[in-house]
Order: sequence, then structure tokens, then C-alpha cells
Amino acid sequence: MTPRLPSEGTRATRLKVVTFNTWKCDGDYALRLEAMCQQMKALQADVVALQETFATFDGTTDTARVLARSLGMQLHTAPARRKMRRFQGEWVDSFSSLTVLSRLPIRSGEQMELPSTVADGGRLAQFCSLEVDGKSVLLINAHLSHLPQSEGGGALRAQQLRTLLDQSAQMPQHDLTLLCGDFNAAMDSAELSPFMRPPWALLDAFAQAGGAEKFTYRTPEGQGLNLDHILCVPSCSHMAVDYLDASVALNAPMQPPDVLPSDHVGVCVTFSLG
Repeated sequence: MTPRLPSEGTRATRLKVVTFNTWKCDGDYALRLEAMCQQMKALQADVVALQETFATFDGTTDTARVLARSLGMQLHTAPARRKMRRFQGEWVDSFSSLTVLSRLPIRSGEQMELPSTVADGGRLAQFCSLEVDGKSVLLINAHLSHLPQSEGGGALRAQQLRTLLDQSAQMPQHDLTLLCGDFNAAMDSAELSPFMRPPWALLDAFAQAGGAEKFTYRTPEGQGLNLDHILCVPSCSHMAVDYLDASVALNAPMQPPDVLPSDHVGVCVTFSLG
């Protein structure tokens, strides 16, 4: 898909998309959640793809629902990775899920299991069909394996990405198909770079919109990594799109006491659909 401006006589629709890993219940959860609410309100995004949305099994704590209420957005959650986690001094039965928040109508939502291993199981992909001014958008939200290359993580991430792309090709055609999430690898990595070439020829929307080099996660040693992405899937799209703007977001410390919303930063891209 070649980026271009909508042709004369068409009505362009702006679409602002954010992807963000919310870091489960780690760190100072209450302050982080407050920071998320404040900074997401300022973004005024149309669609937000979230990973690691924490929720207790009894429903008393739910990151996605708090954000949806704060932002006045619809939500669709794919519950994932249920286990006991340490939260506020206690072990609680909980989920680390995928969630899509949307100001646009969510026409359908489903999920699929991705290939996994004993060392890193329970990975899902989430598929939400959205309506944007009469145009259809398929938003795929994914969180790929965190395993290092030395433990087979690269091959597993490639297998997971191939599986969800194969599934997207079997779904009803949409005007635009976007793939968002935490891939735990850069798109120029050995395992993911083949997907930037035919037959998939994925497009990095952040780069297409003129975004500079970005780092979305820093290791404890301070190394910056580019793990979080918004991609266009041309083979599953048939509408012209223009990439208007790109930025990192959700990266400002809450004052005081310098608490960041997450250990990841968000990625934001604004599109024009023609």
C-alpha cells in the first residue's frame, strides 16, 4: 500500500491510534493508573490497543475498565495469562490481558491462541472490527513472546506473528487492517524483518508518518529497545491511507513523585483514511 493523500471528491477520516503496554500491577500501581488516565485523556486517541491489562479474578481491580470509564470509551477485553500475582502485599488470582479501547463502534471482537511453549504460554491475539465514518478497520492487538533468542524466543515470535497474519487473511476484508502491540523485538530483528517483505510487506506506520528513531523500553542496564509497534497490513487492506503524524506518548513522570505510567512508552500514529 503506497501512502497518499485521499483523492479529490472523497471525504477523509482522521484516525488516531495508540498502542501501550500497561505493565500489569507492577510498580506503584495506583499512581501509575492515575498517570495513565491523565495522559491518555490528553492524547484524545480514537483507538487504544493495550497489553498487560491487569484485572483481579473477582473484578475488584480492573485497569481496562478504569481507563474506559475515565476516557468515555468502549472496550473489548481478551482475558489472558491467568495466574497468582503479588498485588498490594497479597497474592491475588488475576489476568494480564489484551484490551482495545475505542471511541468508535466496535462491531465485533474475538481472540485466538498463539503458539506457545511451557516457558511462555497463554499468548493471544485480539481482533476487533471497528466502524469509522462508514469505513471498516480491523485492529489486531498482540503481545508476542518475551523469551530471549537463546531460549527460542525469536523463532517463537516469528511463528506467532505468522499465525495471526494467516488468521487475518481468512477474515472478511476490511478497508484498513492495523496490527498493534508489544512484539518484544524490533521490526528489523532477524525474526521479524522477513515480514516487512513480500508476501506480507508490513508497513511500519510510525516510520511512514515520519517518526524519528524510537525506544519504547529501557533495560535495567539502560539500553533502549524498540519493542512496540503500529503496523499497516496492506495485503488485508484496500483503502488508500495517509500517515499524518507519529510520536511516542505516555512517557511523562507524574509530579510528584516522578512515577511513570509504565515501564514501556506508548506509540501514537494518526492516519487519514480516504
